[in-house]
Amino acid sequence: MKAAVLDHLRKIPQYTRHARHARSVIQHGNIRKWSNLIRVEIERKLRRIEVKGHPYLLIIDPCNYCNLRCPLCPTGVKDLGRKQSIMSFDDFKRYFDPHIPYLFEAYLHNWGESLINKETYRFIQYAQENNVGTNLSSNLVTLSSDDINNILDSGLEYLVASLDGVTAESYKQYRVRGNFDRVVHNISELLRRRNLRKLKTPIIEWQFIIMKHNLHEVAEAERLAKKLGVDLLRFIPAGIPFDFQNKQELIEQMFPPASEETDIPDGARNPLTPIQKPGPCFYLYRSMVINTDGGISPCCEVYRKNSDFADLNDIEIDTGRIWNNEMYRSARAQFSHQNPTSKTATICDGCEIFSRPSNKQVTQRSPLENISVITEEPGSSQPQSPKRRHQ
Repeated sequence: MKAAVLDHLRKIPQYTRHARHARSVIQHGNIRKWSNLIRVEIERKLRRIEVKGHPYLLIIDPCNYCNLRCPLCPTGVKDLGRKQSIMSFDDFKRYFDPHIPYLFEAYLHNWGESLINKETYRFIQYAQENNVGTNLSSNLVTLSSDDINNILDSGLEYLVASLDGVTAESYKQYRVRGNFDRVVHNISELLRRRNLRKLKTPIIEWQFIIMKHNLHEVAEAERLAKKLGVDLLRFIPAGIPFDFQNKQELIEQMFPPASEETDIPDGARNPLTPIQKPGPCFYLYRSMVINTDGGISPCCEVYRKNSDFADLNDIEIDTGRIWNNEMYRSARAQFSHQNPTSKTATICDGCEIFSRPSNKQVTQRSPLENISVITEEPGSSQPQSPKRRHQ
């Protein structure tokens, strides 16, 4: 069973939620959005440095505080490299509104527990009212009865519930300060109320990170998923943030040993040697990542303030100008046969996640090379946190 699960994990593509993305493109699309999507995909295919398309997916973080202390998360180990804050509704609207004409989906999570911010429900409702689909990832530990009703009332379309075990003992090894029984109860109650109200959303996905201590619980997780009635149970591999210093220690502590990974290639077995994806980087064409403080990260794997590409509090929010600033153009140039008219150093310079032309060599040791989580390629079902690894 263990080998079969790990084999399944090895085969999972970077875009594992085709149906959800397809629904969003259809449900929330119009001529302007579809035209922009086609333009974006053509520009990515052509490896354009300066683009006319606009991001059609938005990753916007309502809150980068978290109630848990997960050992593979920079927020959990207090090493986020960014001031922690909670986004106001006014700031959300200011950041969100310029993107509305082009968006199919908004991911309302990134480096914290979004539901700590009680304005998140207003964010969801506002997005839905403006014909933008919404996704949210939560550990569901602090959920109250009112919170459950607020989720259902907000119109949220997709909810990822993070639950990495089927017993309190295994769950707490990663979800430090979590409460297994409370999470199971909250999932069950949320489904009960959703079904009682005959609602079709939110679709509820149970996300289970496979680690050394819970690998043996996969079959029981499948049974529990059926009992609870979740819409989807999704197993994903663990990953390590790119600049953690104790990687080897964490690998030995958290990852399934090689002896359990029969027939798994070394690249899939060892989180320090990921398999490269075809370039160019999809984040630089399809999605914009906005942090709680208004800082823009190039992708949802990058979290430190000193790696930001822009600060929405320092400039007039002109998405076209931001999308083509020197930082973005320099990053896209890493995947193009051409060179930009001017270039600046970015964290993308050493990224080895995506392949690049032979004439563009990595200029430094990759700051991202150690990411091994399944990164959902934004809009993968179109021509996808956080997700990003979203824990």
